[in-house]
Amino acid sequence: MSLLSYIWVYRSTSEDLCLDVSHEHTVKELMDTSLHSKRRAERLWTYQTCTEFGFYQTCEDATCPFSGMLTLQAQSKLCPVLFGIFQHSLPGNIASTNTYYGGDQPATSRVLYVNGGIDPWQALSVVHSRTEEEEQIVFIEDTAHCADMMSRRASDRNSLKKARQEISNHVAKWLRMAAWEKMNKTTV
Repeated sequence: MSLLSYIWVYRSTSEDLCLDVSHEHTVKELMDTSLHSKRRAERLWTYQTCTEFGFYQTCEDATCPFSGMLTLQAQSKLCPVLFGIFQHSLPGNIASTNTYYGGDQPATSRVLYVNGGIDPWQALSVVHSRTEEEEQIVFIEDTAHCADMMSRRASDRNSLKKARQEISNHVAKWLRMAAWEKMNKTTV
């Protein structure tokens, strides 16, 4: 889909005559804590970013096609403005989250970490398995964020079809294991 197509879709679903992408407008909308805020999900994500992840969407690389004003410094300045969380606390918040949850080596079982090769969020996920006996990684080389959760289409890539089947197989196996474990607990 071209940028022009996205613009037409936006214009057909919005009452706004123009899309205001200014920093001031963004901050104003993110300050809205009402139940019907247009950006309530973005505000929640921003809070998590300020308090747990520190994963900001920036564009500081010379090859980035978007505004070079999207820097780490500019993004992290939202934390004190929106939530009173100061930049100097971010490294400690991130370290605390990684320590608590295990970073990229979490002590989990029966959890699948599904990532796409062109998914910028994979940097926050587990992309390497810890053990051979219980593979927990499904990596889809040529897909983006949450592609495995979208409705199936005839045009889906084979790698995506294969990944969905792999996910289904894992879940089915884990459900059988849980049923077996429950059945054995009740008979003992």
